[in-house]
Amino acid sequence: MKKRIFKLVPFLFTIFTLFQSILIMPTLNADAVNANESSTKDALVKTGRIVENIDDNWSFHKGDQGTKENFGVVKFNDNGWDKVSLPHTWNAEDGADGGNDYYKGDGWYRKVLNVPERYKGKALFLQFGAANKEAEVFINGKSVYTHMGGYTAFTVDITADVNYGKNNIVAVRVNNEVNDAIPLSGDFTFYGGLYRSVNLLVTDKTHIDVQDDGSSGVYVTIPNVESIKKKAEVTVKVPVKLDKEDYGSKSNLVTVKAVIKDAAGKKIESVELKSDGKQLQSAEVSEGSTVFTGTMKVKKPHLWNGLKDPYLYTVEVTVARKGEVIDQVMEKAGFRYYSVDPDKGFFLNGESYPLRGVDIHQDRKGYGNAVPDEVREEDLKLIKEIGANTMRAAHYPHSQFVYDRADEMGLVVWAEIPFVNHMTTSMGFVDNAEKQLTEMIKQNYNHPSIVTWGLQNELGGFGGYIKDSDLSQKKQYAKATELMKRLAAKAKELDPERLVTQAILGVPAIPELQINQNVMNQQLDWASNKVVKGSEIDKFIDLSSVNVYYGWYTPNVHDLDGALTAIHKNYPYAILGISEYGAGANPSQHQIIRDDFEWDGYEDSIDQWHPEEYQNYIHEISYFIIKKHPELWATHIWNIFDFGSDSRNEGGNPGINDKGLVTYDRQTKKDAFYFYKAQWNKVDPFVYITSRRYTERRESITPIKVYSNLNEVTLTVNGKDYGKGRLQQTGVFVWDNVELKTSDNVVVASAKKADGANITDSVTNWTVTTQPVSNNEASVKYHIQ
Repeated sequence: MKKRIFKLVPFLFTIFTLFQSILIMPTLNADAVNANESSTKDALVKTGRIVENIDDNWSFHKGDQGTKENFGVVKFNDNGWDKVSLPHTWNAEDGADGGNDYYKGDGWYRKVLNVPERYKGKALFLQFGAANKEAEVFINGKSVYTHMGGYTAFTVDITADVNYGKNNIVAVRVNNEVNDAIPLSGDFTFYGGLYRSVNLLVTDKTHIDVQDDGSSGVYVTIPNVESIKKKAEVTVKVPVKLDKEDYGSKSNLVTVKAVIKDAAGKKIESVELKSDGKQLQSAEVSEGSTVFTGTMKVKKPHLWNGLKDPYLYTVEVTVARKGEVIDQVMEKAGFRYYSVDPDKGFFLNGESYPLRGVDIHQDRKGYGNAVPDEVREEDLKLIKEIGANTMRAAHYPHSQFVYDRADEMGLVVWAEIPFVNHMTTSMGFVDNAEKQLTEMIKQNYNHPSIVTWGLQNELGGFGGYIKDSDLSQKKQYAKATELMKRLAAKAKELDPERLVTQAILGVPAIPELQINQNVMNQQLDWASNKVVKGSEIDKFIDLSSVNVYYGWYTPNVHDLDGALTAIHKNYPYAILGISEYGAGANPSQHQIIRDDFEWDGYEDSIDQWHPEEYQNYIHEISYFIIKKHPELWATHIWNIFDFGSDSRNEGGNPGINDKGLVTYDRQTKKDAFYFYKAQWNKVDPFVYITSRRYTERRESITPIKVYSNLNEVTLTVNGKDYGKGRLQQTGVFVWDNVELKTSDNVVVASAKKADGANITDSVTNWTVTTQPVSNNEASVKYHIQ
C-alpha cells in the first residue's frame, strides 16, 4: 500500500503542477506573491519600467494553418503542439544536413500571458529580439503587428489589446520563405523561428519611445573628430511618447534629463533635455510625442582604444514627473575617432591601426541560429583567443549581446544588412531594404565598436543584379546604382558620423558562373571619384572590400598579390579592403602539400576532398601577401566558424560551409586558427604542432610545421634533436625530412617564454602505414609556386 501511495503522490503533484501551469496562476504561495510584488516595486522605483522575460512555456507547431483553423484565438486547443522555450528555430537539424531541402514555411507559436490588474493604466509592449523572416503577432485572436525582416528587433504595443487581470493568448506566425524582401538568396541557411528572446515591457503612459524602429529610444552622438581628445560635445536625442494628461496641461511637470558617468559610476556631466530648445510646457507636441535633445561637454575623455583599452562610459536618461522617476534607459558610449587613407589604411584615435580579423555567422550545430547568450559567449572568447581586432558581423545584424561584447572587448565592427546577391525592382523590396537599414542603424547607434554600416554583399555577382530579369546588364546596373545611392543617403541621414561600406565579389571570376571583372569595376566606381569621358562620377560609398578566394575557387593563391596591386592602381582614391578570403577544411582529411601538387580551382573546391593542410597553405600565403599591402583598410577571414549552408555538399560535410577556422560544433580549432593566433595574439604564449590529426601517414620521411607566437622553436622526434625550425614567415616554423617510426612516435616542440620558462606541445599518436592510398586522396592535385 505504501508503494502505491508513494507512486501516486508524484503523479498527483505533476497533475496539479500541469493544471496550475495551464491556468497560469500568478504565484504558488503568499511568499512568492510578496517577492514578486517587491521585485516589481523595486523595478518601478529604480527605472519606472518593468522588463519581464517570457521565453519559457511556448507551444509550437510547424506548418500552415488549416482553412478551418484559427491558431490565434483564445479557445484554440494547442495541447498537441510541441512545448518549447525561446530562443527557438525549427531548422536546427534540417538546416545544415545537406540537400537544400530544409523546411521553409510557417511556424506558429502560442503562449498564455497573464497580465496583472496592477498593469492597468500602464503601457504594455512585446519586445522581439528577432524572428526570421516575417512575423505576424496576434493578441487574443487579433492581428496587431507584422514585421518583415529576419535579423532586427521589433516592439509591439499591446496596451489596448490585452485583458487585465486575466490570461491572454499571444500567437505569432513566423515564416522563413523567400519573399520580396532582403535577402532573396545567400550562401547560408535561413533558419526560421523566434530565435532571439522576447520580453514583456511595462512602462508609464509617458515613456521613452520603445517603438522607434526597435531601438532603445536613446541616441548618443559623439563626433568623429580629433578634437574630442581635448573636449567632446555629447549630443543626446530622445523621442518620448507623452500621455495626454502630461502634454495637454500647461502646468505639467515632466522633465527629461541625461547624465554621463565614467566606468566607475562617477557623474561627469548632466543636462536637462528639451524639445526644440523649450521645456515641455511650451513645446510643440505632435500626436502625443516629441523629441528631446541636449548636449554635454566632457573634457579630456578617456578614449575607447580598441583591444588595448576599450573604455566605456554610461549615458543615463531619466524621465520624471514631479520629481518621481517614471522611465529610465541606460546606454553605453565610447569616445573614439577614426579615419581611413587610401594608401595607409585605418587609423584609430590618430594612430595607424590595421584591422585584421574575422567574419562571423550566428549559427551553431545543435542550435541553428537560436543560440543562447551564454553559449554565444564561447564564440566571443574564441575571437579573443585568436587575437583579432576586428569583426565583420555578416551577413545581417547580429544580436545586441554580440555588439555589447564587441564594445567591451575592443573589437572594431562592420555591421551590415542582409542585402545579398540579388535585388528586385519592386517598391516593396526597395522600401524593405531601407527599412532594415534604418532598424539596424537605430538599434545599434550607440555602439562605439561599430565604425561602418554595410550596404550590400556580392550584389550582381552571380549573373545579374536583378533576380530573374530580362533587362540588359546596363539597365540592371542603373537600377542597382539608384538603390545603392538611396541606401547610402539614408545611412548618412541617420548617422553622419559613420562610414558606409560594401562587400564586392572580387576577381578572378568563377568561369562556370560567367562572372567577370566588369561587375567589380562598376561597384568600385560607386566608391571612387572618377572622370569618365569628361563626366565625373561622384563617390557615395566610403569603403569597399572585396571577397577574394585565390587558390580556392581559382588555381593560384599567389595571384592575389597582383590583383590587389591592380585594383589599387586603377582606383587610387578608393578605400580598399578584403571582406572575405580563405579556404575550406575538413579536419579529418589530410595530405602533405608538396611542390608537385595542384589545385584546379572551382571544381576541386566543390568536391569532397578538403584537406586541412591546404587550408593552412592558403592562409599562410594570403596573409603573407596581405602584409605587403598597407593600403588595405581591413581584412576579414571567411570565416571564424563553419556555418550552415544547406545547399552545399562538399568536403565530406554536407550542409556545411567548412571555411571556418573552428568547426561548426566549436569542438575543434583547425590548424589555421593557430596560424592567426601566432600572428595576432601576443599575450598568451603557445606552441602548436600542425597536422596533428594526420595520424595515419603514408611516408616515414616528412616535413613538420609548428605555429607559435614565440621567437624560436626547437623540435625533438623520438628523442632525436632536430634543432631550431626554419622560419618560413612570422609564427611559422618548419623542419624538413623528419624521420618517423612505424608507430609509437613522440613529437615534441618547445620554446622559451620571455621569463625563461619552457612551453611545449607534443603529439604521440602518429603512425606510418603501408595501406593503399584512398581514392579521394589519390585524386587530389595541387600546385604551389
